[in-house]
Amino acid sequence: MNPEILTSLQKLCRDEAAFEQLKQIIAGEFQHLNLQIQQANFRLEQQKALFRVITRLREPLDLETIFQATAIEVRQLLLADRVGMFRFYPDSGWDDGKFVSEDVDPAFSSAMKQKIHDHCFGEQFAAHYQQGRIQAVADIYSFGLSDCHIEILSQFQVRANLAVPLLQGENLWGLLCIHQCSAPREWQPTEIDFVKQIASHLGVALKHAELMAQLQAEIVERQEAEQAVQTLNQGLQRAIIEMRAVNKELEAFSYSVSHDLRAPLRSIDGFSQALLEDYQEQLDANGQDYLRRIRAATQRMGYLIDDLLNLSRVTRCEMHIEAVNLSLLASNISTDLEENQPERSVEFLIQAGLTAEGDSRLLNLLLENLLNNAWKFTSKHSTAKIEVGMITPEGGIATYFVRDDGAGFDMSYADKLFAPFQRLHSFQEFPGNGIGLATVQRIVHRHGGKIWTEAGVNQGATFYFTLVAEEAMG
Repeated sequence: MNPEILTSLQKLCRDEAAFEQLKQIIAGEFQHLNLQIQQANFRLEQQKALFRVITRLREPLDLETIFQATAIEVRQLLLADRVGMFRFYPDSGWDDGKFVSEDVDPAFSSAMKQKIHDHCFGEQFAAHYQQGRIQAVADIYSFGLSDCHIEILSQFQVRANLAVPLLQGENLWGLLCIHQCSAPREWQPTEIDFVKQIASHLGVALKHAELMAQLQAEIVERQEAEQAVQTLNQGLQRAIIEMRAVNKELEAFSYSVSHDLRAPLRSIDGFSQALLEDYQEQLDANGQDYLRRIRAATQRMGYLIDDLLNLSRVTRCEMHIEAVNLSLLASNISTDLEENQPERSVEFLIQAGLTAEGDSRLLNLLLENLLNNAWKFTSKHSTAKIEVGMITPEGGIATYFVRDDGAGFDMSYADKLFAPFQRLHSFQEFPGNGIGLATVQRIVHRHGGKIWTEAGVNQGATFYFTLVAEEAMG
């Protein structure tokens, strides 16, 4: 205290004892004021440090830079021997981890290179730290810590420990550790509160980093998807070019078949007929039979050529997608069948309101083939029934069907049904070229659907088909 002030106070006192007592009171007050000033200065430095941490969070800095700068500031402010950010390994159950950032007094060893395993932390303490628990240990040897905990801390020369959870959202990411290595230390409430605030702001940085990682992953995923789409588009463009070339080749082939092959067939048929008409008397019965067989074969070959050309057109023709009334198409086809063979007794059951999105011309051809088959394979029965309908499994794709109670077939041969010119019945029993179901399958596939069948010998057959890809229903 200023000597002049002391002289003035001494004159005011009655005796020396009173003066000494006054000096002690004033000295105590000065000491208290100095302590308050120190605490105020400490709180001011805390606020400055917090401000710098918050400022860094607003800058485009990585976690490592934020952690390192924060560790340096906190250690300097608290005069600690080590400040480090410890991270638990993901999926380790909080039993394993390592320090990812550290500022340490050169007199003590670094903790950065050591992997840490604590077999009891995850089971006993992790849940408490996740709820905000703080451990403030003045002396690890007198605080009642478990032996394994003391062993872990002592390997880093720790004598006093302050550990605050680092939370990434609600998940325990790691710990903010303050170590005093040189001696025990009583952690003051203001120090603990300061470290809690630092940990809270670091938690914000962790959450930002998580969101940024997710954003970057989404960006990479989107870029990869765009690249995949671009590659796919390039592949599709090449495929379109190749398909156009193939279509031109098919058109040329079809033209060749239609003109170049038909001409010799017509010649064979025509000259065979001329032989039968002009030289019938010179030909015996066998010769005439041979010529009739030649004519029948050439005519059948002409029909096969027509069927092949029609099948090719189904594959190559341009589609026009629209809403199609399948019930109306089936009804018109059934009417034509009944008018062509009025002597037959066939009951048609066509479900009302059957609609689909597709090419009306192709779908009409599909139903024509299926209904013609049903009509043909019930021809041996005095009465018959043909059904057209739809079933829709719960949450599934609309499935249409054409069912008859005719000849049916052995399901062990079902894999041959949709191949061109494959027949399960003889031509003499049921006429036909075996191209109808191949045409049906191609029409179904062009609409993205699939077709299958159920049948039994003399138990009829049911053909099921869809007209939309399963992926479109996802």
